[in-house]
Amino acid sequence: MSSLIARIRWRLVGWNILIIGLILVLAGASVYAAVQRSLLDEVDSNLLARSQQALPFLFPARRTDDFGQTPSAPGPNSAPRPRTCEGYSGGVFCVALAPDGSVRANPQEVSVANIPWPDSAQPTFATIDLGDGDRARVLLRRMPDGGMLVTGTSLEPVETALHSLLLVLIGGGAMGLLLSLAAAWFLSGRALIPIQQAFQQQQEFIADASHELRTPLTVLRSATDLLNQHREEPLEENGELFDDVRAEIARMERLAQDLLTLARSDAGGLELMTAPVEIETIAAEVVRRTRPLAQSEGVELALHGLDGGDSTVDADPDRIQQVLLILIDNAIKHTPSGGRVDVSVRRHGQQVAVEVADTGSGISPDHLPRIFDRFYRADKARARDMGGTGLGLAIAKMLIDAHHGHLQLTSQLGSGTQATVSLPLVPQRAVTLGGRLGELAAHLPHPASRQ
Repeated sequence: MSSLIARIRWRLVGWNILIIGLILVLAGASVYAAVQRSLLDEVDSNLLARSQQALPFLFPARRTDDFGQTPSAPGPNSAPRPRTCEGYSGGVFCVALAPDGSVRANPQEVSVANIPWPDSAQPTFATIDLGDGDRARVLLRRMPDGGMLVTGTSLEPVETALHSLLLVLIGGGAMGLLLSLAAAWFLSGRALIPIQQAFQQQQEFIADASHELRTPLTVLRSATDLLNQHREEPLEENGELFDDVRAEIARMERLAQDLLTLARSDAGGLELMTAPVEIETIAAEVVRRTRPLAQSEGVELALHGLDGGDSTVDADPDRIQQVLLILIDNAIKHTPSGGRVDVSVRRHGQQVAVEVADTGSGISPDHLPRIFDRFYRADKARARDMGGTGLGLAIAKMLIDAHHGHLQLTSQLGSGTQATVSLPLVPQRAVTLGGRLGELAAHLPHPASRQ
């Protein structure tokens, strides 16, 4: 089982790391793309502003004189036309190209070999290679005379920032995966604890059920072998063997019924026919039915009622009888001859409690935490001699939980054991409306009894 748990744990960790890794990759890619787009938008906005500044210097507007004529070109001794644009610092460059592709102005002397000509007259952004691995972002603007103004800037600062961001994302992602691995390993171990306990309980349940079935089957096999050897003898001469066979068959039938009840409860298929019923009346009926058993064991069985108080609960009368039969039967079996079993019905606020107290030998504190486990018996040898299977208290606890009640068992060695069943009282108005239904349900056979 340990190897199976280890494989499941590694699978859980692997899936967690895979999912977290995909989330980190998608998140990192989204952050990287968003930052890259933001930086390029900022560069494009800056290029647009610089292009507006350089336009009047590199492509001055044509002027006409008073007669509508264009002034002649300045002579060699005339003042030179300014060919610089403001704010060239910060890696921004400007290039003016004539319609034939020749350079009109290139103050920064950048390479113009890779500068494309846009097809549209609208300003166009592009990324070009200036050589030596230097990439630049450029704004291309066509002029009315067919020329082009190129405004660009180096992308090295942007690429450096993106490279640093990429390293941070990779480092952070790797650290996140390591932390996720440790967290996934820890959480998977914690999550598998209930599964491991369930596997262990299942193995114990199968082993105990197999053991309980093996004992009557062994007796049946031995008895039938003896009957086979005396096949020619009358049945009356083998009456003891025949009684043993009947007893073991009855024991197996009880075990199968108990297992079926627990299986239905685990599958959520346990049916309860609830109605307002007097739990004191049910307790009195169970005491009446078990009093002959107590007398045969030499045990005094007494009932202490509410003296007229209300004890109406919303419950399935057959299931409550089953619970009280289990508790009283256990108390009688574990009380020595001359002892006493007291069944008391008490009210505690908005709840009514049925207490079954005996004067038996009690239960060790080491066994109390597991007393409601299936097939668990504090004294297995003694319980087997008494015909018990270790399922009674587990069924009682399951049935009380199904009624939204509470079953508690307290005990001290040498001082006896007390089992307390607590159920919520039904409001008086609900009692009036459902009283007749409860009386009818108490006299109807339960579905489990027809199987």
